[in-house]
Amino acid sequence: MLIIPTYNEKKNIASLVTRIRTAVPEEPIFFVDDNSPDGTSDEIRRFQQHDRNIHLMTRPGKGGYGSACRDAMREILQENLAEYVIQSDADLSHPPELLPRMIEMLKTYSVVIGSRYVSGGGAENWSLPRRFLSFGANIYARLLTGVPVRDMTAGFVGYRTDVLRTISLDGIQSEGYAFLMEMKFNLHQHGTQFAEFPIIFFERESGKSKFSRKILLEGVRFPLKALGRRIIT
Repeated sequence: MLIIPTYNEKKNIASLVTRIRTAVPEEPIFFVDDNSPDGTSDEIRRFQQHDRNIHLMTRPGKGGYGSACRDAMREILQENLAEYVIQSDADLSHPPELLPRMIEMLKTYSVVIGSRYVSGGGAENWSLPRRFLSFGANIYARLLTGVPVRDMTAGFVGYRTDVLRTISLDGIQSEGYAFLMEMKFNLHQHGTQFAEFPIIFFERESGKSKFSRKILLEGVRFPLKALGRRIIT
């Protein structure tokens, strides 16, 4: 089951659903929309009329990426809706065409990461400063958290639901990139093994990035918190 948080992504929904259905025709999709003023939820409901495997959770306000993923995971776990979940973005930055490979790998590995920083991976349409920032941020996060993952800020991630039950989702409070790091850190602390495979990350072509100063600062702070937890324990 795919988990896709949305906020003002109406223009991307049709292309996203079409590409997902081409790659994995029957895979359930769980959208979580934070009351998008552009009508994203209405666009998702339009596809629901013809696709019984599209689910939609609507929330009253802009709760954030991390809380959207947590809410979806909680419901999926409580209702036993799937044996695995896959986080993916709504802006088409993650290639739906590689979903079959991730799903196949989840038969062997507990957590599978679509990575920009293993051989064959990368990013398209990024400036040189952004490449340096992302690469440096991942080295920083990997060194401080101690998690043996090349792409700590990867958001194209698959988890078997049995491994999600080993951690407390309520204890994970981060939102943006820090949420992605905190999930990996907590799972690593519980002895989870990770597998990475290469993807090409595509910069969004439509809509506005949700990146903010707040998300950046949270991303800087979490690895420091993780280092503190490692030292104490």
